[in-house]
Amino acid sequence: MSVVDDGRNVVVVQVGDSKPEIHRDLGLNDCRNLIGRFDEKLTASLKRTEDRIDAIRREVVTDPDLAVEYYLLQRAQSRADDLLSCDLDDFSAEEHEKRVDLYHKLSTVGSVLLYEDANFKGKQKFFTATWPNFKWWPYKFNDKASSAKAWGGNILFEHTWYGGRRLYLVGLPYVAFPDLSVFGFNDLASSYAGIP
Repeated sequence: MSVVDDGRNVVVVQVGDSKPEIHRDLGLNDCRNLIGRFDEKLTASLKRTEDRIDAIRREVVTDPDLAVEYYLLQRAQSRADDLLSCDLDDFSAEEHEKRVDLYHKLSTVGSVLLYEDANFKGKQKFFTATWPNFKWWPYKFNDKASSAKAWGGNILFEHTWYGGRRLYLVGLPYVAFPDLSVFGFNDLASSYAGIP
């Protein structure tokens, strides 16, 4: 299973308090090069993440036994996300950034907080674990994300198992977007990869 690069990927980068930069219709190499302009360490992590995703798509997706093992490993990592999502339920959307910043003080986690509705409304899910299918428990958030807040490097994929178009959300340290439809990504995300 190879990655089809149709050149329709989007990269959003915000460094500090600067205005976010939005780059559309990029091929995968263009995405990597662009991110490299902002943070060389993140580029190296992105390369390792893409290599891992390629191996998963090539080896895990084609082997049912490995797919189960992969799911069990990712499920173990997702327990923290489930706990943190429950914790965030007690806070308003305005308070989420402070709460997630606290998580980051205590951990080296890169993460994205996805909201069901635009303007950071509705149900939310917190992701740190690379996750191949948003239909699966504990997330159950397939094709629902309409707004996002991101810390560090993150990739949302249009299809399950890291397929289709990509939306790179890179916040150094943080970026927020109240409406993913401006990127053509409203109610479209089906899998996620964090860039550690």
